[in-house]
Amino acid sequence: MTDPRPLADRLAEYVVPGATAAQIPAEYLNECLAEAQAMVTQAIGTAQGVPQVISDRATIEAASELFHRKQAPNGISQYAAPDGGALRIPRDPMNAARAILAPYLPLGIA
Repeated sequence: MTDPRPLADRLAEYVVPGATAAQIPAEYLNECLAEAQAMVTQAIGTAQGVPQVISDRATIEAASELFHRKQAPNGISQYAAPDGGALRIPRDPMNAARAILAPYLPLGIA
């Protein structure tokens, strides 16, 4: 079942639990969402049969990575590690999205 809420609202709650899109700077949130949608669309390419719910989840994951990059310059974050040490954030925002999309995409053969 697809979530009827707009993708921007779902992304806002995902990146800041309990928040709505209105509580997060809309320009930045929408910029991250648009970039993530473009990346996911490109990753799907001409593949058919990717359910909308899967495409939406991949978009939210990629947009979340883009959103949190602002808090982790050069891919380093200090707030999330349990021991207070530096934690590297993935440089490729599509890492999680590719794993979500993989079962629905054809295998690449070189």
